[in-house]
Amino acid sequence: MATSSSSRETFDDSDTRHDEMHSTIEAWIQDLVDEVDSAVSSEQFKQWLDVQSRFHDYSHRNTLLIKLQCPHATRVAGYRTWQNEFDRHVSEGEKAIWIWAPIIAKQCPECGNSPSYHERSDCEYNDTEPDDWNKGLVGFRPAPVFDISQTEGEPLPELETEANGNAGELVPALLEASSALEVAVEVVSPREWSHGSAKGVCQYRLEKQPLVEVRDRKNEADLAVTLVHEYAHALLHGGIDTDSITKI
Repeated sequence: MATSSSSRETFDDSDTRHDEMHSTIEAWIQDLVDEVDSAVSSEQFKQWLDVQSRFHDYSHRNTLLIKLQCPHATRVAGYRTWQNEFDRHVSEGEKAIWIWAPIIAKQCPECGNSPSYHERSDCEYNDTEPDDWNKGLVGFRPAPVFDISQTEGEPLPELETEANGNAGELVPALLEASSALEVAVEVVSPREWSHGSAKGVCQYRLEKQPLVEVRDRKNEADLAVTLVHEYAHALLHGGIDTDSITKI
């Protein structure tokens, strides 16, 4: 796998941080696809789901970045947020956890770029001035946050940070995680299964969430492996722009 429970990723070099954050995520997911039948792979995915349950307000890519850099994190916030809102201070010598923060700016109604990128693009839209454009998401930038364990100061109110359910029940956890992963999932009875001998399929749909379908079976461990495999495909290839299906 890209990392293990005993190792942590770091993104200390500002010159390479952007590319390394992207490549680390892709490598982790690709390793998950390659090693999905191994117990290590399933355990890595289960650990990530545990982190996902604690950071339900974050995207699946940001929760993965948190897991890779600080596996036992329970609550993260920016340096100033800890100071100004919680009266806590980052301890000396602590390294930041890097996640993706949205860039909100004026956005061309035609090409979707910010004014500076719009000027350098081939887009010919000039019906309205940039000052009149609506703001929207134009990209992401690396942003530093710190876990509560890296801070000291006033105690926080009790937080509901524990994962829901039994961590050993991987299938329910996987199904519950589908919304956070932005993947639609269906467990189909063998009688209604229409994909031959495949145990699961992942369908990529234009302007829709990827659809994962798995054939129901009594062996829940095997069902969990299939779900992990298809989720990995959905996360790895979810950005493609043509309909296609992968099967296992």
